[in-house]
Amino acid sequence: MSSVCERASKSQVCAESTLILHFLCTGMQTQGSLPLLLKTTLDEYHTKASLEYTEVTFDFGTQKKLNRWRAKAKKLGEKLGTSDFKRKIIFVTVHSEVTRGDLFSGKDEKGGDVAMRVEEFMSCLFSPPLEEVVYASTLFMLTCGPLVSFQESFMSMQQSIRQELSSSLVSLQPEYTIAFTALNFINAVLKPFLVSYGVQVLIEGHALGDVLQDLLNVSLGLRMHSDVILFHVAGLISPKAPFLLRRASLATTPLVTGYRYSWYHSHRRPWGNSLPIGCKKCAAIRPWG
Repeated sequence: MSSVCERASKSQVCAESTLILHFLCTGMQTQGSLPLLLKTTLDEYHTKASLEYTEVTFDFGTQKKLNRWRAKAKKLGEKLGTSDFKRKIIFVTVHSEVTRGDLFSGKDEKGGDVAMRVEEFMSCLFSPPLEEVVYASTLFMLTCGPLVSFQESFMSMQQSIRQELSSSLVSLQPEYTIAFTALNFINAVLKPFLVSYGVQVLIEGHALGDVLQDLLNVSLGLRMHSDVILFHVAGLISPKAPFLLRRASLATTPLVTGYRYSWYHSHRRPWGNSLPIGCKKCAAIRPWG
């Protein structure tokens, strides 16, 4: 018995210089970190010089802590700004307030939790010059659904990622922003999605908007657990352009488009809506099926 084994003579990957930046709210655990999982996925395609991983814990729940954070953000922004990263993936792991969608910024003088309006939170977290790092990046908001479930917090999130020439707040303009609608979002369900994202987007070079549905198709746990919100900012200039030139050239506000991806199942999730396990009136188990 004989056979012929054919193998590709060569292959090509997109191993451009990449930054993985993780902002973590004080008091939250980092064990089993999703950003670290993404780094592990990319490690074999990169050298130490071409893959940068940075994790920062933030706490600006008081004015004194905010001043310290701004000084820390300045040093971090200056350090990262010396490198010409072609790919920038930013994670924000934070709690969201369940009645308004505000985001937790840290602890007050007595150790109590402090929450801020989304736009104010993003402005403080990405204090100058960190907003330059966010430009044209992919931003993952690892927080629960209230962030995008309330109209006020949803619109505030949208405002924070677009340019407002009349606003004194920081203009971030990440190319893609991903958020989740589950009331009690479980980060672990995102693992298959992130591995596939690392391969298809960061290694194979596909645009996130083109393959997001494919990524969700291999992430059954995620799509059963939560809808996915994608913001896309169109019309951004190349990150290679000088920062002041990018600002000056945007005479109009870039177009921000939002998409909501919902899992559909003809019996269990018709039209993307979850069915209760039983009838609310008679308590019968799935009387419709």
